[in-house]
Amino acid sequence: MGNRMRLSISFKQQHRHIFEHLKSVPNKSDYISRAVQAYMNHGGSDLHDQIREIVMEILQNSQVSNINQSHIGQGDFLSDEDAELINRLF
Repeated sequence: MGNRMRLSISFKQQHRHIFEHLKSVPNKSDYISRAVQAYMNHGGSDLHDQIREIVMEILQNSQVSNINQSHIGQGDFLSDEDAELINRLF
């Protein structure tokens, strides 16, 4: 047990909900380790790149013309919500 690595963290007031949640977790070290590992494997910019790739593939395989345009308007196959989401992401 003497080989354990220790780290002390503090939370800003805006992250109080995270702090409160962690107080209820029995094994905080394991919980945080798993969360960070999941983020490192699947989170961050990799997730954004994966989403972008999927959306671009869908758009390329659909009836959208000029998918490189800076603003995608609503067509017969896009709802207002879909167009808004695409415009926010890209």
